[in-house]
Amino acid sequence: NAIKVSSAFAGTREKCVGCNKTVYPIERVTVNNTMYHKSCFKCCHGGCTISPSNYIAHEGKLYCKHHHIQLIKEKGNFSQLENDHEKASQSGSVEDEDSEY
Repeated sequence: NAIKVSSAFAGTREKCVGCNKTVYPIERVTVNNTMYHKSCFKCCHGGCTISPSNYIAHEGKLYCKHHHIQLIKEKGNFSQLENDHEKASQSGSVEDEDSEY
């Protein structure tokens, strides 16, 4: 029985786009043929847990609906949002904002 279980996972070569590590079926979230670990499938702005039914993706970045709306209100459009993310990734940090849920 243990051999059946180990052989089921032996050929897994699918990689999580969040961390580039092997993602096994039990921990996989698949969205638009893209695979993530459950722990890697989170909002890039606030680190919130998201699910395939409550996320927004733009330019390969994932957002929860709350932070997406918040950022659009603050920035006005996605082009300004993209510029801010590029600056933050170059400096190595993204500011965390206090928000209530």
